[in-house]
Amino acid sequence: MNRYNSFYQIHKALRAMLYDAALTLQQTDFSNSAESASAMTKVADVVFAFDNHAHHEDTFINPAVEAYEPELAKTFEDEHVEDHRLSSNLKNLLAICENALLPEERIICGSAITKSFVEFMVFNLEHMAKEEVLLNRALWKHYTDEQIIEIHHRILAAIPPAEMQHAAKWMMRGLNNADIISWFKDVKQNAPQTVFNGLLSIAEIELPFERFAIIERALSLEEVLA
Repeated sequence: MNRYNSFYQIHKALRAMLYDAALTLQQTDFSNSAESASAMTKVADVVFAFDNHAHHEDTFINPAVEAYEPELAKTFEDEHVEDHRLSSNLKNLLAICENALLPEERIICGSAITKSFVEFMVFNLEHMAKEEVLLNRALWKHYTDEQIIEIHHRILAAIPPAEMQHAAKWMMRGLNNADIISWFKDVKQNAPQTVFNGLLSIAEIELPFERFAIIERALSLEEVLA
């Protein structure tokens, strides 16, 4: 039986952000001030998203795990401390690079940011993979799907609208068509129509025409069969 995986969508979104920023860094000519500024903004957005994600996990997921498996929860709390160290390094480098005026200075800064970002990315890819195995295993052992979904809904309720919209954009970019169709069907059944319409608008902007058409057809067929 497939159990509810509260990490599935957000982790796909966060991985998409990591991959996108990593490719941008590889392609950036840091001697060009406009390219440099654009790349640094993208890195800053990634760090901000991961800081928020760790906070939500520390506030809602880890306490649920700690109630039954405190050592496991402590392991992931410690990993979040390391993640904070890596993100702080990136923030410090970004602050330094913002004041780099000469092309040669920006190139040096760009190299340092790229190396630091790769370390940050590798750590978080491994960290998310462990969460999906170990934390899910603990949640599935001690909680029903209904209880896990309730925790997930509490997380969603605590996220500001702007952060939610940003996450939705990257979910569109990170999920496959079946994922999005399933997600939209759930939202249509359980959320206000305005929420569904907002997600549909984001999908139309973010997805290629062919993919959006597939999703529209699937949702229309669902309405006909309902």
